[in-house]
Amino acid sequence: MLSMGKEWQCTTAFGQKQIVDLPKSHQLFNLSDTEYYLTFADHLLASGGQFSEAQLTQILINATAAIMFHKPVSPKSWFLDEIESFGFHHRLARVSNKFNSAVVLVLTDEHSLATCMLISSKLQLNENKYLRQFELIKVAKNRLEPFLSEASSQLTA
Repeated sequence: MLSMGKEWQCTTAFGQKQIVDLPKSHQLFNLSDTEYYLTFADHLLASGGQFSEAQLTQILINATAAIMFHKPVSPKSWFLDEIESFGFHHRLARVSNKFNSAVVLVLTDEHSLATCMLISSKLQLNENKYLRQFELIKVAKNRLEPFLSEASSQLTA
């Protein structure tokens, strides 16, 4: 949970089993947290996506919490289709498979892999497995289709 005073608190999408280095006591938003938050905000605002202030805040808080505290995730590229013209645009990408497609925010970009946070409400991976909004998935970069603003109405679909 992130607390911004007594009147405003935000619970992240991550449970204790997904978190490492959980602070033992209250921890203030520090310089690193602020840097991640503002960098992701710049990327999302530059993307042309249509986010309400509440949506943007929720995405940014979960992205910052994921970077700072989420356990590393293993690659799961086989759930998603390979894309010929792959990449991401302002850290936003679309992923797809035979079940559906969804929008992700690229949190980290490491060699041929990217750790992504789901921005869409859900992503069906196979007959029995789903990702929920703000869950993380690590995939090969050739699974990421650049997300362009003309499709912004599908961000939380």
